[in-house]
Amino acid sequence: MIVVTAATGQIGHALVEELLKQGQKVRALARDAKKLAPLAQKGAETRVVDLTDGAAIAEAFRGASAVFLLIPPRYNAPDFRAYYNQVSRAYVDGVRAAGVKKVVNLSSLGAHLPDGTGPIKGLYDHEKRLDALESVDRLHLRPGYFMENAFFGLGLIKAQGINGSPIAPNIKIPMIATRDIAQRAARALAAGDFREREVLELHGPRDLSLAEVTRALGAAIGKPDLPYVQFPYPDAFNAMVNMGLSPDVAALFNEMYKAFNEGALKPTQPRSVETTTPTSIEEFAKSFAAVYGAQ
Repeated sequence: MIVVTAATGQIGHALVEELLKQGQKVRALARDAKKLAPLAQKGAETRVVDLTDGAAIAEAFRGASAVFLLIPPRYNAPDFRAYYNQVSRAYVDGVRAAGVKKVVNLSSLGAHLPDGTGPIKGLYDHEKRLDALESVDRLHLRPGYFMENAFFGLGLIKAQGINGSPIAPNIKIPMIATRDIAQRAARALAAGDFREREVLELHGPRDLSLAEVTRALGAAIGKPDLPYVQFPYPDAFNAMVNMGLSPDVAALFNEMYKAFNEGALKPTQPRSVETTTPTSIEEFAKSFAAVYGAQ
């Protein structure tokens, strides 16, 4: 039995589907029974749990051959790092109490840094907490920037005909599609061939600038001249708060953008067959265009 936390998000849902296709027994955990229902129909065992409840998590982890840990973001959290640590403690307590021996943890590029990385700081804490467990083999997956972050710009593109963020237009960043993360996680969970503590960065097919991403998105939606605009940090902060992010989360995102701009957030592993994933930005742009056209 493989247990998948946060199973109704983009990565978790795709991971459960992939494991089921492989013939694995899967227990899918999430907070919302309605969102779990489609996974149950496909053959997963489902369980509604509060991801901050260590006792409930331990019960849900019992009997698992391997567990996939993903802390779902809560963008309105007044203290984002405290929220991450609350879920992290519940997960780690659950792993310990249930006697889980194999853990695949979704972390992030930059999670080796204790400070200066915005929301990723919570994953630094989480990795350290997992690494303190005894007799548990753990694989930290550290993907780069999600291609799906482009969906946050849908409204901006629709309303103003521009794409933008505080990240400089020509900085190259490892970018990855979330479905490729799910594929790599499924492979690791099914094989269980990692030992003690391992780290694998996931770099996507190639490093991309946001100017390149914008060109690919523009071509896919029939706006080949779609411009990319670098926003000042204060303007971005105000826009994020207006979108419903807490001031703490908005400030953390600006800190992360600054880390990209200043070169602090970058790969620590060389690009290789293992770190490279298949979905291109042009392929992702087709999915983006479908959502764009439906709005």
